[in-house]
Amino acid sequence: MRLNYTRLLEGDFEKKVPMGDDFSQADFVKLLARSKAVLIRSEEDDAPIDVDRFASIISGFNLKKYRYEGGAAPRRIIPVNVPGGEDMVYTANEAPPDQLIPFHHELAQVQNPPQYLFFYCDQPSETGGETALIDSTLVYRYATDHFPEFMDKLKKYGARYVRVLPPQDDLTSPIGRSFYNTYQVKSVEEIEDKLGKIAGLEYSWLPDGCLRVTSEPIPAVRFIEEQHGESIFQWTFHNSVIAAFIGWGDSRNDRKKAVRFGNDDPMDESVLEAIANFMDVNKVSYRWQKGDIFAINNRLVMHSRNSYTGSRRVYAAMFGDVAQSTVGDDKENSNAFPMQSYKLHDPIAFGCWKLEDPENAVYNAIKCGYRRIDSACDYGNEKATGVAIKRAISEGLCTRSDLVITTKLWNTYHRPEHVPLALEKSLEDLGLDYVDEYLIHFPISMEFVPFDKKYPPEWTNLEGKMVIVPNNINETWRAMESLVEKGKVLRIGLSNFNCQHIRQVSSISRIRPASLQIECHPRLTQDKIVRFAREEGMAVTVFSPMGAASYISLNMATKNEVLFDNQVVVSIANNHQKSPGQVMLRWAIQRNTFPICKSNSIDRMRENRGLFDFYLSSDDMEQISALNQNKRYNDPGVFCEAAFGTFCPIYE
Repeated sequence: MRLNYTRLLEGDFEKKVPMGDDFSQADFVKLLARSKAVLIRSEEDDAPIDVDRFASIISGFNLKKYRYEGGAAPRRIIPVNVPGGEDMVYTANEAPPDQLIPFHHELAQVQNPPQYLFFYCDQPSETGGETALIDSTLVYRYATDHFPEFMDKLKKYGARYVRVLPPQDDLTSPIGRSFYNTYQVKSVEEIEDKLGKIAGLEYSWLPDGCLRVTSEPIPAVRFIEEQHGESIFQWTFHNSVIAAFIGWGDSRNDRKKAVRFGNDDPMDESVLEAIANFMDVNKVSYRWQKGDIFAINNRLVMHSRNSYTGSRRVYAAMFGDVAQSTVGDDKENSNAFPMQSYKLHDPIAFGCWKLEDPENAVYNAIKCGYRRIDSACDYGNEKATGVAIKRAISEGLCTRSDLVITTKLWNTYHRPEHVPLALEKSLEDLGLDYVDEYLIHFPISMEFVPFDKKYPPEWTNLEGKMVIVPNNINETWRAMESLVEKGKVLRIGLSNFNCQHIRQVSSISRIRPASLQIECHPRLTQDKIVRFAREEGMAVTVFSPMGAASYISLNMATKNEVLFDNQVVVSIANNHQKSPGQVMLRWAIQRNTFPICKSNSIDRMRENRGLFDFYLSSDDMEQISALNQNKRYNDPGVFCEAAFGTFCPIYE
């Protein structure tokens, strides 16, 4: 049977992508991280997918079984002829057809919701009955823009959910699941023991034998950083608040009392109604066909069910994370720093190159929320950067452990005996005991310039000449490794190296390069080296993510090369109500790279961090990537000869 998938949140339902016989767990995880929700359907001339085939497809992704515990909806197990599938597939919420099931993340009212959610259509309804979807980040942005105080409180306190559960399943209610089935217990004593162990949860028995449960405070707004090496970095409205307020009403429950803030303050009903209305207006509703499968990233997408007429049979399955990952397998070298262990909680670095007032710029950047600082000996401002860091820490804006500080080994210090001296000089200027990341700035070894004679040495010796000298870069790397072993550096990496340079260093390393920093922007997408570095387990940081802007003052670019006015970028920015700069930075993040941005303006610093409440579609990404011209601005093969009379190509 031939299968295709369609991205459900991108509007083009006719755009089908073949899955292929070799569609793997890694393919699935990447697809759901990037596209969030997809429709899987057989080819038109093939028979529809049946329920056994559905179970076989999803079990092939090798995901962790998820125990349906804490849910409100009654469920029935659907038998499937698949090994291990005894309780894999069950009915979706069988609320009466005239009732709308409001938007929610599945089981967001518990501490650890499922990661992946599947729906399968065995029989579509006559009318309606769509499983409607909405991007949770879209809801977060709307709620934050319109109700900032509400969202601040929701972030701070979370939500508590209140529900009265019957002793037997009530199939007339969308929240009629019995307390025995909800908590997977067989006796009152067992449920009391289970609930008594949950800190902050409250329960009481009612005279009619029902159980009233008020949950502990549950996080209701979540920041999703990454999933198996795929960058997400998005805020989500990750809760069941609207579902509880709109849909948790029956003979036992008052929906208006079903949810409150985690500090027990009531929620403003007008705010909840406005958010619910926004969801309804902006939802994506796709008409079911027999055999259709929805695969949903439950951390990123909310779902609901429209009312319907006629008979409807839709089944569900939910899972945790991958059971045994084949995604991003680590290298055999046990001393490697695989990408999965090098997690950056903030994808945006603040760059120190060419700052007009480096002390105040770095201080203000930290004050604006930046926690990654990209420095270098060659920038000539590490003392000012160090003063800014000390000032920010002393004022309580951050701690040292909050910061990720990168600096770089300059070209004149490649000999092994000079490597530790160069780091000590940077540490002294920065006022630090260690740096988080130390990179070889360029694969160019130049004549040593004494620290006390000229610092930073820049590109020339004491006679004003650029002199390239023979050097074994492998020995330089071994000296870098010793810095890690001495605790002066947490991670070591490379900058401006090409694929062969990386291979050479990696082939002799005891500690593999943790990261690579390269020039990258829509005019220079560098697809191959980005892929190569990531497959080597390296995090990829990119400088000049907006292209030509930083190079105009150096006469290395012209104003007509600037991308802020590019029609493609501007159009996409307008669609998302964002600036062109924000779109280019978001493009970099969604390519699994970590952009460095810099500015002397506090407003621009803040703007450059406004990246976590929107997401570029696959079409957006393709349009921006199509601007590629392999245009490199920072090229020693060009500027070294023009400025110093030394021909020094490194990328060819």
